[in-house]
Amino acid sequence: MLPATKGIFDRLTRRGRLMTKRACDRQGHVLRSGRFLFRTPTAWEYAAAVACGSDPAAQRWLGWLPDSIVARGARADALRVVPGTGPDWVSPDPQSIDLVMIDVEANRCVGLVSVHTGEDGGPETGGYLAPDYRGRGNGRVLFAAGLTLAHDHLGLPRVRAGAEVGNVASARSLQAAGLARVAGPPTYRLPDGRVTEAWWFQHAVPRTTRCGGPQATWFPASLL
Repeated sequence: MLPATKGIFDRLTRRGRLMTKRACDRQGHVLRSGRFLFRTPTAWEYAAAVACGSDPAAQRWLGWLPDSIVARGARADALRVVPGTGPDWVSPDPQSIDLVMIDVEANRCVGLVSVHTGEDGGPETGGYLAPDYRGRGNGRVLFAAGLTLAHDHLGLPRVRAGAEVGNVASARSLQAAGLARVAGPPTYRLPDGRVTEAWWFQHAVPRTTRCGGPQATWFPASLL
């Protein structure tokens, strides 16, 4: 095999391994829900996932810092990333487990869900979708994957989620995924410094499991 040909073959087989991976390991998590695959992203997939939430409509609710937002001119290129390609993502948030959401049938990255440190220091889940995947019931799938990650992969008995008051679509998706409204702080601060009114939701289970993937060891036991 010629060296150039071997390089192409290696990339293709690596993509095949990533796209057909069935079990979590030290390199990352993986779970499946119908046509959607959720797994630890490559660097290119993470860029695509960030682009999914970089439009003004999403930023109304997400409120990221400007240097975290993919510029409009680069957004289309990022969204064209082919799932399973790109180098390993070497600098994830040290207090967040993130999974890219992949539409296997359409062969594209369409969102991101995470379990991360919340307002109270305990486990919180959240996520977002690409513009053309909103309003179609996919939010329920997204947040249900966050619950599966928390309870069945990370061994967390309780997980919370927040939504800005007025973000009815997010609230409905959280409740459709199984989270229930609970009391919580009346406001929270977005990354860009904006303070908004908040709705809070929670999901708890009596039994949990842990998989072979990276674990969220930073949560204090007193908050679990």
